[in-house]
Amino acid sequence: MRSNAAKSMLYSAIAGGYDRTYAEPTHRRVYDRLAFEHVAALDLPERATIVDVGCGTGRWVPHFLERGHAVIGIERAPGMIAALRERTLGAGFRLIEDAMEQAEIAPDSADLVLGMGSVQYSSDPTAMLARFATWVRPGGHVCLYVDSLVALVVELIRTGRVEEAMRSLSTRRGLFEQAGHSASLRLYDRDSLESDFTAAGLVEVRSHGLAVGATALGRAGLTAAMQADEEQTMAGERVLSDDRSMTDCGLHILTIGRKPGA
Repeated sequence: MRSNAAKSMLYSAIAGGYDRTYAEPTHRRVYDRLAFEHVAALDLPERATIVDVGCGTGRWVPHFLERGHAVIGIERAPGMIAALRERTLGAGFRLIEDAMEQAEIAPDSADLVLGMGSVQYSSDPTAMLARFATWVRPGGHVCLYVDSLVALVVELIRTGRVEEAMRSLSTRRGLFEQAGHSASLRLYDRDSLESDFTAAGLVEVRSHGLAVGATALGRAGLTAAMQADEEQTMAGERVLSDDRSMTDCGLHILTIGRKPGA
């Protein structure tokens, strides 16, 4: 659980300005917008039950509530929870203040389980994904995005951190550092992530690269492109995201799978 505790401290430390980093035209806004577009395109029931694992400040929750869905958020970082409680979300939202490994969700009760940048911090991401698959009912979906091994190794080499790049390539681990804190996370390529989805019993598995342009331009370069023309940049990123050959080049890999049945 050490990585989970480190993640909790890190995300608590950055909670105050967290939403702003996605509202401004930065590289983060690229992958946030793309991820939500892919999720919003899923065929959900009219009044779906959605489990948002690592819901953070609840940035996505209002979008689901506006569509008539119910949301169960799972979050353990106190700073994120404090920011979340400042929102007026109403009866359609329920928060579980716990780690994802301990959170209790009834089997076959959700239509969609989301893990947007959270599962890679868990003590056993493969086992955690398998647990998510038990939460969704037949016909429901699991959707995760995780950090890309390929994109990080390329970034580290490009910025002169070759030794660190080789270490990440060997260990398949990365380090997220912000506000004087750091948290270790698992890195994925498309094949390894899709293999975990299949092992969890999910079918119709598909993946998308998010913020592919950051691998070519750097995070600052993609941010500059967004500031110059957000919609043109997003149009190009959508094309890249839908091209399977570019998946591993995204800063993040978003993968969706469906539970068989119904």
